[in-house]
Amino acid sequence: MKRRRNRASIREPRSIGESLKSVTAGFGSRGRAIDLTDRWSEAVGEAIAAHARPERLDAGRLTVVVDDPAWATELRYHSARILDALNTNPGAAPISELHLRVQPGN
Repeated sequence: MKRRRNRASIREPRSIGESLKSVTAGFGSRGRAIDLTDRWSEAVGEAIAAHARPERLDAGRLTVVVDDPAWATELRYHSARILDALNTNPGAAPISELHLRVQPGN
């Protein structure tokens, strides 16, 4: 016997990004870190993203690894703008601080 599908149960296709957000929503700060990694280049710009990457998010403190001390200085200069760009996701715990760590060759 064939089962009929209820039209209300058929879902519209979603983008991969939307699907990942719904999956990572239950991950707490780890899910927030995954979302940040996905949006990093957009938030900081391609030039900075080529030399810096988010490494860890813990209690509102985002640790970012940079490949040169000059890029650490650049991120410090732009930290307010970067925090604003990263904190655009309503309902997510805010990031209050950037902690920069220099790791040459990264």
